[in-house]
Amino acid sequence: MFEWVVIRYQERNVLGAALGNAWRGEATVADLAFGDVAATFVWPSGATAKRKPSWPDVVADWVEINEERLFPSDAAPVLAEELSGLGADVLAAYGELDLSRSSTGWYRKGALAELEHVGPSQVAWTPERGLGRPFDSAGRTVGAQVGRRIAEIVGDEKSASLFDRLDGQRLAVGEAILSTAFLRLLGTTPPPLAELRGRVSTSPAQKIRRG
Repeated sequence: MFEWVVIRYQERNVLGAALGNAWRGEATVADLAFGDVAATFVWPSGATAKRKPSWPDVVADWVEINEERLFPSDAAPVLAEELSGLGADVLAAYGELDLSRSSTGWYRKGALAELEHVGPSQVAWTPERGLGRPFDSAGRTVGAQVGRRIAEIVGDEKSASLFDRLDGQRLAVGEAILSTAFLRLLGTTPPPLAELRGRVSTSPAQKIRRG
């Protein structure tokens, strides 16, 4: 399982203040380069959130009705709120080993701006569209929607390698929402999720403790 809060490296200067507001305990921070782009990954290594996340009402209702957590703890959404409140564009990402449970949350101006979640139930949310589903369950429809989303993010030529890879894996929905989120954050094709997990876990990391 991974539970990451990810920002672009150039926005790393707000991390210290956000961690102090969001977490109590130890956090791990790793900076990774993806070609000419770098990103900062943060995850709790004993840290806990100082408060509850501020979910939009309809999202909170969905969680209560379906009895299904969007993230394994409050740590990632609370830190994402704090980072985005300081001006960063933040991705909170969670996935089980087989990605059968996965979530991506985009945060801006201190609040959740977009959500996609796959688990026993599926949900997507934006303020404009309200609640929906990340993708239709039919593989052909998922493929069309993923291909269209990738093209919108970086254009057809750059999207080909990621779309071909996902299509070869039958477009598992968890893999699709996570991969397209990282494509959007980085602006370049991300490595497969298994490789990305390995890179994050083995990269030089900094430990930060907050009280």
